[in-house]
Amino acid sequence: MRGFFCVLFVLVASSACGAAFGGEVTGSLGPDGYAQTWYFFLDRQLADADLLLGLQWQQGSEKPLHLTPRWRLETRSEGPFRLRTGQGVDHYSSSDLFRMIGKNQHTPETTFAAVESEQFSLGLLRQVPLRGGDAANAAFSESMLTVGPLALRGLSLHYANPEAVGAARILQASGAFRGWEAAAAWGLIWKAGEVSRGAVLELKRDGEKARASLSWQSIEPGFESLLAKSNRYTPNRVGWELELAAPLGSLEMGLHMRRQVNWERSREYNRLSCTLLAGDSFRVEWRLEPTQALILRREAKGVLWQIDLLSQVLRFDRDIEEGRLSFRADGQRRIARLELQLDKTVQWRVVVKRDFLRDFTYFYLRARWGRADRHFQLELGEHDGGNLPAGFGQPHQLRLSWTLRF
Repeated sequence: MRGFFCVLFVLVASSACGAAFGGEVTGSLGPDGYAQTWYFFLDRQLADADLLLGLQWQQGSEKPLHLTPRWRLETRSEGPFRLRTGQGVDHYSSSDLFRMIGKNQHTPETTFAAVESEQFSLGLLRQVPLRGGDAANAAFSESMLTVGPLALRGLSLHYANPEAVGAARILQASGAFRGWEAAAAWGLIWKAGEVSRGAVLELKRDGEKARASLSWQSIEPGFESLLAKSNRYTPNRVGWELELAAPLGSLEMGLHMRRQVNWERSREYNRLSCTLLAGDSFRVEWRLEPTQALILRREAKGVLWQIDLLSQVLRFDRDIEEGRLSFRADGQRRIARLELQLDKTVQWRVVVKRDFLRDFTYFYLRARWGRADRHFQLELGEHDGGNLPAGFGQPHQLRLSWTLRF
């Protein structure tokens, strides 16, 4: 199969008048070893279709050379149906509230074929990862029917692999009336001989002055987005959530309230906070649940100040010439963090952090030469992602990486 694909790639490339050719080379060298990936593609418009042909090579210090095709074919017919097929590329995203299928849930071995129209879609997926990590073959159909102001949707999904067989059914209704948007969905999942149920309701209004959002969900522990990277709604959760925003003179006042529990009623996931906005630069948030906080925030002319008066957390960001300076401090934990970014011929990023209670010091350095699409990068340590207590005690290891796109 791969040999046939290579021959097809060469034949099309040799006659690719007006086709776009490109590629990407990425690699890294560090404590985990060496790894590099080459990807070359040919994007060509045929008479009634768009064709993408690509080859990807992966090589590392702990695995041999691995060759994988990546391709996609889509028709551009003006008729009622569109045909799509491919391997190792984005495939199909379902339009239900649960987002049962996500187009970016795939591996280099995932293949798909789909027939799509405005009212109906039908498709097959092969070697698509499930939420548990195992790959499976799946078949789905999704339909939509408009009845007056209502849009009715239905999704049917079946999957199977050597370890398990499962299915899902989703029914959904949505519509709009006098500035309000409403949507409700109900679903069943059959998996490993068990049935899990999920139901959600969403109401939204986005007016010129006031805004409102109300959602309710009842999701059993086993109900999840089977063919997606993340769950649209958290499993094992029952309750409602309300968000309101309305003008108060020259100010805007907001309320965020959530009352949710797990299925066994043994844990609560409540939230209660009020906000006050003065234009686009000043904001006050008073949070009572799940933790108490009183946050003052001001952002204007490249300078950001933020302080939590209750937990004694300070944040200061400032744009400087060709860069940015950032300072964080946690008074209760006795942690201070300073980050400097400079965007010159060499792009520098330096982070220094100190835990005064435990007598720990953290350091991170990154130097990058080149642009976003063509660069060589040197890193010492691992970036903490802006998380104040994270990263202490990690070894300062050196890592090289590079990217070339053309």
